Amino acid sequence: MRRSVLSDAGSIAPLVAGYLALVVMVSLMATNVIAAMAMSHKVQGVADAAVVYAHERSLRVGIPMSARLNQQLGDFLSSAPSATRLNLVSAKIQVQGASSILVLCSSFQLPLSQESVTICKEAKAQSYLIPLT
Repeated sequence: MRRSVLSDAGSIAPLVAGYLALVVMVSLMATNVIAAMAMSHKVQGVADAAVVYAHERSLRVGIPMSARLNQQLGDFLSSAPSATRLNLVSAKIQVQGASSILVLCSSFQLPLSQESVTICKEAKAQSYLIPLT
């Protein structure tokens, strides 16, 4: 007695289980990706605010003073609520002419994973002297 492949009356449970596993895996990955993107934007915002704060408070005739720049950066990162909530790994600031360049790195634990990632962002601020006419 032969059975036709078209008349097979098997269970679809393995197919449904496979689809459910795929949906769970994709949703877990999407959650981690969205959380990492949100954290990346938060680190960028703190870096932008920190470099502007430190740059503006360290100027002397339109040029940032390196020692004062580092001091003001430390003040911002230790007192600003948005910065104190980050797990900062490093903050490097340098002066190039009338520009201040900050590279800020923060460690972040992914919400649905044992993995920790480090996110680094760069921000710049520059002074412009407006000539009096």
